[in-house]
Amino acid sequence: MRNVLIAIALASTAIGGAAYGQSDAPPSGQMPPPPPQRGGGQGGGMMAADANHDGIVTREEALAAADRRFDEMDANHDGTITPDEMTAYRDAAMARRGGGATPPPGGPRRGGGRTVTRDEYRARQIERFDRMDTNHDGKIDRTEMANMREMRQGDRREQNSGGTPPPPSGQQ
Repeated sequence: MRNVLIAIALASTAIGGAAYGQSDAPPSGQMPPPPPQRGGGQGGGMMAADANHDGIVTREEALAAADRRFDEMDANHDGTITPDEMTAYRDAAMARRGGGATPPPGGPRRGGGRTVTRDEYRARQIERFDRMDTNHDGKIDRTEMANMREMRQGDRREQNSGGTPPPPSGQQ
């Protein structure tokens, strides 16, 4: 009886070891790859600015993408984006993605419900880029994108739980 139990224990250990060897886990000491981007290939958000598709967004690529987006939003090409132009752009983008209904009138608007100039729009995009570029090398890679995504999801969970977020670093 004892030999049978030992044989079963050894067999289960061998099977478990073989199954572990077949897992998708990265080898010990290596970081797992960042989560896949939504929407397939290149991803959305800031990574959509990756013009040369090398997995890294430079400040120049981010500004060029911001300029293209500004030009798309500025329907009458007067150098400013009105709240109505922002809403129309957002609605068209949601329709392209198969999104749901538009928010009710009077809801929050991007730009604070005011007209935004190209310089203001670019400054906002530079601020966003700098916030995402955590190592301050002038580039955003997929790891920095994944870190920012996790931070935003944590902020949303905090808001949804009704708690107050902690103060920024160095402040009490």
